[in-house]
Amino acid sequence: MTEPRTTPQRVADTRQLLGAAQPGWLSTADPKGRSHLIACTAWWHDGEVVITTVGTTRTARNLRATKHARLALGTTEDATLLDLEAAELTPVDEAPAEIADGFTEAAGWDPREIGPEWSFVHFTPTRIQAYRGYDEAAGSDVFRGGRWLA
Repeated sequence: MTEPRTTPQRVADTRQLLGAAQPGWLSTADPKGRSHLIACTAWWHDGEVVITTVGTTRTARNLRATKHARLALGTTEDATLLDLEAAELTPVDEAPAEIADGFTEAAGWDPREIGPEWSFVHFTPTRIQAYRGYDEAAGSDVFRGGRWLA
């Protein structure tokens, strides 16, 4: 059993993780609470999380209706969980070059090449938790209320 990381170390590790595009799982729910889960690539840009999805999917419909999502990155042994609020969905052909090119560079693929039905989804984080195993489950918050906790 290893010693749990301090909050400043968890914050530093989380910021480093978010510094590169990450594969993850994005969960949304419709207004009746029926959940939906997709695999995605998450890119951290200027304090926001950016993913891309087809604008007519259940994920996009759920986000337009409720604005809320949860993103899971990592493994069960080293997890980062982000509670998110969708700020906007922007069709890829209307996205600023900074977003489209930045996502492409970070993620390694360009949704603009797939088709105009794709949209970038911009999220504002409301809470971020980071933990490595059960020893770090307590005190796992590293971001809350719009600010890093260390």
